[in-house]
Amino acid sequence: MAKKTVEKFYSDLSGDEIDTPSPTVAFTFDGVGYEVDLTEAERQAFADAVAPYVAVGRRAGRASGRSSSRRSSSSSASSVDAKAVREWAQEQGLDVPARGRVPSSLIEAYQSAH
Repeated sequence: MAKKTVEKFYSDLSGDEIDTPSPTVAFTFDGVGYEVDLTEAERQAFADAVAPYVAVGRRAGRASGRSSSRRSSSSSASSVDAKAVREWAQEQGLDVPARGRVPSSLIEAYQSAH
């Protein structure tokens, strides 16, 4: 028996399916690091929006310890089993991406239901 697993990426902004192999854009604002999965058009719009600031900005080194402290501060979202939320959402007939971040609205709905 043959089995084929298909991995799909979806935009965190629009929910559209992403065809590019590395859709994640990482950036820092006010000392906080962020990651977002974007389509190619959204990625270009993001690049165009920040281009004036990048052009006049100074490069800075990475802030040490920022990402680990950010992870610990988001314990409410990380304490929920994403697989369980996805399964529950699918059973409810809700649209949920197969991978990547589970939307906070689905996590909240899951927590309310349980």
